[in-house]
Amino acid sequence: MAAHKVTPVQHPFQNLTQSLKSKTFQPQTIKCIPAVRTSTIIISSKLRVAVIGGGPAGSSAAEVLASGGIETYLFERNPEAAKPCGGAIPLCMLDEFSIPSHLIDRKVTQMKIISPSNLTVDFGKTLKPHEFISMLRREVLDNFLRLRAKERGATLIKALVTNIELPISENSPT
Repeated sequence: MAAHKVTPVQHPFQNLTQSLKSKTFQPQTIKCIPAVRTSTIIISSKLRVAVIGGGPAGSSAAEVLASGGIETYLFERNPEAAKPCGGAIPLCMLDEFSIPSHLIDRKVTQMKIISPSNLTVDFGKTLKPHEFISMLRREVLDNFLRLRAKERGATLIKALVTNIELPISENSPT
């Protein structure tokens, strides 16, 4: 096993160290042979996909894959955990991701954000009178998106994924 290299990282709030491990990734090739030659490629075997991580991105990916008829497994190590997240979601994202309004915890109409270098953004001055910033608790949003993926056919698995073995020959299980 390779030795860890510790590199100091400058951070405005505290001194942190970051442990870096050198990793080598071998390229993998997935061979798909069309069952019938047409203008659209038809894959001769049923596809299976593992999505690692049940946050907004992983859950949304699992939902789309499962909706397309692909056998989808969504792995999340701790689905009940609350994440340290501000929870702000713009109004346009509620529509784009079809998030129901009853999930909104708070409607913020004024907010001032000050960066560590003292840059300030005052959202209260940029919003129109009928606009607000939606605040959702992250665990509520994550659970909603995971359940929606499950409704579309994804299989939810509570597990920590530490290794993935890919088929190495045409005779390996897919």
